Amino acid sequence: MKVLVVGAGGYLGFWVTRLLKEAGAEVVELNRRGVAHHGEAVVGDVLSTRLGLGPEALDRLADVEAVVSCFGSVDWEADPSAIVNLHLNGTRNVLNTAAALPSVRRVVHTSSLLALGRAEGTVGNRELSVGQTFRNWYEYAKYRAEAVARREQRVPVSIVRFGPLLGPAPAELVPLTGGPLQALPQLLQGMPLLLERSGRFPVYAGDVAVAGQVITDLVHAAEPPAVCTYYDPARPTLARILHELCLPYGTVPRIVQGGRRARVAQRFAARRLGLTEESLEYTAPLPDLDPAVLDTLPRPVRAERPGYLAATAETLREAGRVLSPVSEVSTS
Repeated sequence: MKVLVVGAGGYLGFWVTRLLKEAGAEVVELNRRGVAHHGEAVVGDVLSTRLGLGPEALDRLADVEAVVSCFGSVDWEADPSAIVNLHLNGTRNVLNTAAALPSVRRVVHTSSLLALGRAEGTVGNRELSVGQTFRNWYEYAKYRAEAVARREQRVPVSIVRFGPLLGPAPAELVPLTGGPLQALPQLLQGMPLLLERSGRFPVYAGDVAVAGQVITDLVHAAEPPAVCTYYDPARPTLARILHELCLPYGTVPRIVQGGRRARVAQRFAARRLGLTEESLEYTAPLPDLDPAVLDTLPRPVRAERPGYLAATAETLREAGRVLSPVSEVSTS
């Protein structure tokens, strides 16, 4: 099977291409840099019509049977119009290109649990538009992109939702924004983080390698689900995740019980401390997920690697990747 992976140069894309290759697929990796980890490199841009591919490049993709869409930015501080445009129009361009390729029989679209925003009550795979509000433009962008993927009629689409993904990979690929890692610089300097219920709630994190395997299984499944969700079934709490991330640095994070008023005060103080509001987005629980969402995953689901949480920070520490100290951040 020949598989086109759009966004192959990213954190999740690294594992998707690796595992597809190990499963025997011929992998074509599309990204703006034209760099391939495990397959053939193709230079492309999701913001361009036909992904920026000319007639010759499209001819070489005529025998592609599946397209995996795992591109996107997790930078919550990006310009709102830019991040919405990237995810919304990027998804449209991927779907338009996939529908125009003669051999494509499936698209796997990577979504996020954050597309549910501040949804109330228990939600499952079927729910998307539930009257929710959103914490930031990233959540709204992922919501709009998933809505487009759900409406696609020209080619079958399987949607998979993930929470924050953690685990080792080449250090330069591990994103430091858009998830629990964003709070790491603050915690490593001994600064407190106010969390509702002291962080004793799940954020539905998962092992990035297992997420890559889930996508690989969806590509090869005979009857894949229309929408499925993956997270670590152990449901590690935010407090545990932050402790595990600090472990390789020999630091115990200062996590403080904080209710709504305390968290509001923390946000007002964020800029003085050299932080951004985006680094505090996980201070309150995410929507409650129906545990049955895991039942729709292709079986069997690979078990999480022991220690994958701490291994994320260990990868960054060993590589000497910069975690910007607060003192270096401009507060002007």
